[in-house]
Amino acid sequence: MIKNIQLISQHSQIKELGNALKFDMLKELIRSAATCQQLATIFKVSKQKIHYNLLKLVEEDLLEVVEDATDNGKEVYYRAKAKNFVLDFALGEHLGESLINSRQVINNILEGEYRVRLSDIAARILHDALKLKPRQKLLVVTGKYNLPLVEKILIEAGRMNVKCTLIYQDLDLLKAKYDEYSLTAFNADYENLNKLLKTHDVYLNLNGEARFLELKDKEKQKLRIHHFTKSRQIINERNILVAVMPGLMNNTLSEKAIESELQFWQALDIDYSQLCERTVKTCRNYANTEMLELLSGKGSLKFNVKRILAECGSFSGSEYQSPVINFPGGEILMVPSPDSMQGIIEGDVAYAFGEQIIKPRLVIVNNSIISFSALTNEHLLAEAIEMGGADGHKVALVCMGTNDNISLENIDLSYKHKTSGLVTVYWGENRSLGGDVSGNNEWFVQIENPTLKQS
Repeated sequence: MIKNIQLISQHSQIKELGNALKFDMLKELIRSAATCQQLATIFKVSKQKIHYNLLKLVEEDLLEVVEDATDNGKEVYYRAKAKNFVLDFALGEHLGESLINSRQVINNILEGEYRVRLSDIAARILHDALKLKPRQKLLVVTGKYNLPLVEKILIEAGRMNVKCTLIYQDLDLLKAKYDEYSLTAFNADYENLNKLLKTHDVYLNLNGEARFLELKDKEKQKLRIHHFTKSRQIINERNILVAVMPGLMNNTLSEKAIESELQFWQALDIDYSQLCERTVKTCRNYANTEMLELLSGKGSLKFNVKRILAECGSFSGSEYQSPVINFPGGEILMVPSPDSMQGIIEGDVAYAFGEQIIKPRLVIVNNSIISFSALTNEHLLAEAIEMGGADGHKVALVCMGTNDNISLENIDLSYKHKTSGLVTVYWGENRSLGGDVSGNNEWFVQIENPTLKQS
């Protein structure tokens, strides 16, 4: 299968493409495969000359040979190795402002090859998910990697006569806040956020970079908890709609990055009303269940459900509507009843501080972890629990994905849990959802294709 993109990183490749005929041949073979004779006819040169140049391009890994689909099977077809060829940055660092715009290349691939339009998805988020109206006020917090989406959101908000306030905090700024800011400056930063919250109708947090940083300063941890509590109070009192997207867009020219981002947009490119209907229906199926049992591998976890909510990626008005939506949508949120959860979790993978933990195993008694192990990064489990404070051991949520547009393969870890057929067990805070757990640190264990039985 032809790749989306290939970096040109060898001097010999650049040298071959300096030849006008070879360059034109490559462009032609990006559009479709062709034989030596067909190319000779197109470019009006001898078949021998075309054949010589084809072999050179194959030798430089720019072309590949494909078999002819006709009955005779004698013709040899050639095609480009990728749909897009880009000069490696390492060869162009001295060019300064002439460096290629990676984001524009990715956008062109998404829109040209897959008909994915960022502007259409941004409009759908504002209209169908957030349901913004003219003269409402939208507060957006973002880092570097989600700026391409934010730019489209700002344009669409302008068309809708929605006033936007943008707070930019990239990874370097967040790290400086955590490690270098004084307590006074750290406190002032959160005070400013809460001051802005009071004057807006919708709060959209697209700052996914924050999940990669660990706040270790104990005094700053206390301040953050204090301000988060204040934020929730402001949100509740003023009925502010809150949406979050922890996933990150890519700015890297690689096949894996483009595949991952394509997954990202396909997950967002949904019919919100259909997703809501499917998710709410599942909520109703479990709403009157006294006890659930989660089975996976050798693990079995039983718990009572105190409250069940639908996170549909939109504000639907359903009786199961979650107070916060998380893009891309599609998840059932189950708040376990206090002291009702007993058993063992054997997950495929866990994530803490943006890192992967393979094959975690946790023993749960009365909703709390009493022992744990993992195949890799077991120490991260200990750190995550300790960072959670007094409620760091307690399970906050059990969630089930409902988004059929998300694949388990090559997807950003932060929204993989929306995938249909995946159950995620969360640690952190659930008081905003009607629970009694106030852990300071969010982390989770993912279980692929488990069995969820009603008891």
